Amino acid sequence: MGKKLYTALNDIRNVIVVAVVVFTVTLCLVQIVLRYFTFLSARPFSWGDEVVRLTSLWAIFLGMSIGVRENSHFAVDFFVNKIRDPREKHAYKVVLDAVVILLFSVVAYQGIRYAMQNVHSTLQNVDTLSMAWFYAAIPVGACYCIMEYVYRLVYGPEYKTRMLGGKK
Repeated sequence: MGKKLYTALNDIRNVIVVAVVVFTVTLCLVQIVLRYFTFLSARPFSWGDEVVRLTSLWAIFLGMSIGVRENSHFAVDFFVNKIRDPREKHAYKVVLDAVVILLFSVVAYQGIRYAMQNVHSTLQNVDTLSMAWFYAAIPVGACYCIMEYVYRLVYGPEYKTRMLGGKK
C-alpha cells in the first residue's frame, strides 16, 4: 500500500513539475518573441509576466519536495559529524526530521489559509483566474515535503530506492 501510494504521488508530482516548467518556459519564450522580434502591431500578452511569476511557485514548491527526496538541500552537519555513537546520531536525525515535519505542517496550514483567503482575488489582467490556484502550490508542496520526511522516518534513509525501485 505504501509503495503504490508513494509511486502514484511521485508520478503526479513529476508530471505537474514538467508541465509547469514547460508551460513557463514556453510562455517566457513567446513573451520575448512578441516583445523584441515582431512589429509594433504584435504585443506581448498583458497577463504573461504575471502568470510566469505565479506559475513558478508550483515549480519551486514541488521542486523543493523533490530536493527533500533526493537529499540535495544544503545542510550544516558540523554538529552531526561530532556525534560518534550511531544510535545517538540516528536519534538526532529522527528528532530533526520530526521538527521539520512540524514546521512544514505549519507552512501547509498557513498556506491553506492564505489560498482560501485569495479565492475571490483574481489576476490583474485575467479576471476569471483565481489567485488561489497559484497559492495552492504552498500547501501542496509542504504536504509533499511532509510525505517525504514521513517516509524517511518510517522506512529509513534509503526509502527512495525501496519505494521507487531504483528509478528517480
